[in-house]
Amino acid sequence: MVEVVVAIGIAASTITLMIGLLPAGLSNFRDALNTTVTSQIGQRLLYEAGQTDYAVLTAAPATKPTRYFDDEGTELADETGAIYHALTRVQNSTAIPSAVGGAAQNNLATVLVQVVLNPENRPLTLAGAPVGPTDPPEGTLDPTRTNQKFATFTGHVAKSL
Repeated sequence: MVEVVVAIGIAASTITLMIGLLPAGLSNFRDALNTTVTSQIGQRLLYEAGQTDYAVLTAAPATKPTRYFDDEGTELADETGAIYHALTRVQNSTAIPSAVGGAAQNNLATVLVQVVLNPENRPLTLAGAPVGPTDPPEGTLDPTRTNQKFATFTGHVAKSL
């Protein structure tokens, strides 16, 4: 009889500890899922930019319209039901570093994709014209003024001659 009571006590304390770990495990799972979907969206938009005609990609405006995605990374027509918002900005010429100094390359565009976890559809805080060299590009998310989680993906697209 004593052994049964001790065994039940051990089982009850073990189950209580495991239930206490459940919220932390679910939070880690949610974070991993958000990271995976964010990466898939970012890679998809960079791939699309690489497949777009160079003249169309670099046409004004530099900041492309915001695109919206659901919890599985499926694109939506508008922000209704969107969990992720994706911003794309294209810099028409890119300076390539060299020993003498970076010269602007008019046949190379830099594509910046930012994917924001924004299930509440809060307004996004975008950066204005940069003042210093460390300021984010105009029309992108400003990490110093936003408290929303976001990831930034960068790629380059070259014009084929």
